[in-house]
Amino acid sequence: MLLDKIINVILPFVIGLAPFFIVVFAISLMMEHKTKRRKNPINTHLLRSPGQALAEESEDIAFDLLVHLLYIPFICLVFYAYYLTSNKSTFTLSITIITILGTVSFFTYKILKFANKKSQRRLGYDAELAIGQELNQLMREGFYVFHDVNLKNTISEFNIDHIVVGKSGVFAVETKGRSKPINKDGKHDFKVSFDGKKLVFPQREETEPVEQAKRQAKALQKWLSSAVGEPIYVRTVIALPGWFIERIGNTDVAVINGKNHENYFNKVRGTQLSEKQIKQVAHQLDILCRNIEPKAFTIPK
Repeated sequence: MLLDKIINVILPFVIGLAPFFIVVFAISLMMEHKTKRRKNPINTHLLRSPGQALAEESEDIAFDLLVHLLYIPFICLVFYAYYLTSNKSTFTLSITIITILGTVSFFTYKILKFANKKSQRRLGYDAELAIGQELNQLMREGFYVFHDVNLKNTISEFNIDHIVVGKSGVFAVETKGRSKPINKDGKHDFKVSFDGKKLVFPQREETEPVEQAKRQAKALQKWLSSAVGEPIYVRTVIALPGWFIERIGNTDVAVINGKNHENYFNKVRGTQLSEKQIKQVAHQLDILCRNIEPKAFTIPK
């Protein structure tokens, strides 16, 4: 009798899930068959785009969020099935309800964490995309622009949001997406001051972005100098899209908001790069950033 009860409870799950797995399996076979008969015309790796790493991380977070959402009804149904196969006593019912409520509470907490994390990554991606699109305009004036440069496979393990290369030098641009507070009167407070050491926002101060940008510029400078075979100086730039920047005092760290960026990159004084150095640096960065595999007509790894 117990076996019959278990079968009666499990059978609806099997009937309900079987079509799903059959459809997924059939689609996988069809796509694999199509992949074997077609070839992607793009046979080289692609350059990285602004916010590439954040976009990929957001996709992973979205998948985790979906999986945790699916956990809730599945686990609740499992415990309900357990209750149906039990003696259906008050104690068993209480345990089932408590377990279901605990499960829902736990996964709700996890889902909220994933949702907040995804929101933060989305803001970071929007900021990098906005600054990246603005910096791309510099190509019209002879600059090379690279995005989402990852040096974890070389001498360091870090990611530089954007690198600009031109006659005025090499620039490592660290972009930070920061939301604006809304005052009680409904107005936005959008000014940030910078004294060379810290960024002072309306409701907080930050020093880590400055230290991070300096570290990355220094590491890039070391790597490029080694790759090119001669000293290459890298300037530190922090980008805060959408903010009004108030600069206090002189500093070797530039803070921009992405607007009228050519006024900075074209007018920087100091040692300038020769055409040979520009091409050498751009060549090394192109090799480093050209690591995105075309996805059409390929079997996922």
